[in-house]
Amino acid sequence: MSTIDADPDIVAAAAVVLSHWWSYPTQSEVETWPDLVAVAERVSRHLSGDDQAGASLPIPRAGDVDEMLARYERLFVGPGPVPCPPYESCWRTDVVAYLRHSLMGPCIADLLEIYRRLGLNLDPVAGELPDHVAVEFEALAYAVSQADEGANDGSGNNSAATVGPDATRSLVEGHLSVWVPGFCHAVAEQVHDGFYADLAAITLEWFARIQRAVETASATSPEPH
Repeated sequence: MSTIDADPDIVAAAAVVLSHWWSYPTQSEVETWPDLVAVAERVSRHLSGDDQAGASLPIPRAGDVDEMLARYERLFVGPGPVPCPPYESCWRTDVVAYLRHSLMGPCIADLLEIYRRLGLNLDPVAGELPDHVAVEFEALAYAVSQADEGANDGSGNNSAATVGPDATRSLVEGHLSVWVPGFCHAVAEQVHDGFYADLAAITLEWFARIQRAVETASATSPEPH
């Protein structure tokens, strides 16, 4: 298994794919997904170590969007009880009881600070909260790319050399690892076939390997002076 330092483009690519596929499936969003198939296949081959492996996700056709939207809203939006809210705040158990299973929990402030340090701003048009699963994976992809950029910068003055790795560790160890596995298991319990069942499975597989890569990179990184 490569470390994040050895092959950051694979980790970033995995995060980009997951960010898109967990996004609200509007017509314009779904139309971009076929372009991600080759990327997803490359990620699967690398993370599995199998040259024959490929992404098993079915890519919806344009005519499937209405059905996908209906399933997305039933699982993740409502109205009524939402079985699998795609927000970190709803899954944190390390908060006082009255804040559990609620939106806009304490994790939001930390995420916004990570995004600020990365120079990222939320898109007001998209309208997603900072702790939406797609937003966190998008931020992870950017943090990894910044870490790689900083590592390859010869000037020694690029703040990305510090911000990228720190943000990557914070996003994976302090946020995504805390809730994404439980979220994916909940999705798998609700849907047993189709796009979101496959997406939950592949997210669990990819993220477990991403998490190990980040932990390995953290363990082998020199201590700051």
